Amino acid sequence: MSNHAPIIPSLSDSGIHYYQTYEESLALWPVHHETFYVPTRFGQTHIIASGPKNAPPLLLLHGVLFSSTMWYPNIAEWSSKYRTYAIDIIGDKNKSIPVDLNGTRTGYADWLLEVFDNLGIKKAYLVGLSLGGLHVMNFVLRAAERVEKAVLLSPAETFVSFHPNFYKYALGLFVPNGVENFLKWMMGDRYVLHPNFAKQFHAGVMWQDELRNQKPKADGFPYVFTDDELKSVKVPTLLLLSEHEVIYDPQSALHRASTFVPGIEAEIVKNAGHVLSMEQPEYVNGRVLSFLDK
Repeated sequence: MSNHAPIIPSLSDSGIHYYQTYEESLALWPVHHETFYVPTRFGQTHIIASGPKNAPPLLLLHGVLFSSTMWYPNIAEWSSKYRTYAIDIIGDKNKSIPVDLNGTRTGYADWLLEVFDNLGIKKAYLVGLSLGGLHVMNFVLRAAERVEKAVLLSPAETFVSFHPNFYKYALGLFVPNGVENFLKWMMGDRYVLHPNFAKQFHAGVMWQDELRNQKPKADGFPYVFTDDELKSVKVPTLLLLSEHEVIYDPQSALHRASTFVPGIEAEIVKNAGHVLSMEQPEYVNGRVLSFLDK
């Protein structure tokens, strides 16, 4: 494993501010952790690691604009049994440093393979939320031999297309009150982000960086997998969707996943919205561990 200090390019004022808010969110991490970078040909990948170094590896992939710090409500339980690696997805707003990102589905899988290799991991458990869930499914279809089990939490698209409102609110993030409106739409009155994390999310939206503002591509993300792709899944998979999901219809996603993915365990979590790992951490933590442990 390589954990040499990266060469961090000069940051704009908004980038410096974002890095400061990231550290403030990381202060919420309830267990011992270490942070480091691993090199890939796509850039330096930032990782937060916790748990016993000799425990089975569990890789965590976050939602868009949320970064690895979003796992603070989950990490204590998961890292009690696993060596957790919370990976900042390259090309998104976080502390990874992209240099050459083609943004294709194959490219993203190759990036994650290089992360595996540079961590010295032959096979791991994977958990991903939203964009991270999409990455997990993409990786499962391209490198099944490297995955013990996969957990998808409210995966972005993957099974069904986004509701048109998603684009309306996502594009509206950059107008006055756009962040507040987006979070209100996504979380309703059920949940309020911790002030540290809300500050980081807002800073990520405001951070203008071409390498971290990837434009959608025809062979990139977001993506709805075909029937044949879903039928070909060879890894034990758990899918948790949310009762109050707004980015797509959770019942349709549940039906399509259950119809095509062999042996999938799929359910809708009550009293939760899109970011269910933060809204209902007690249930999600236990449900994920029970699936991984058996």
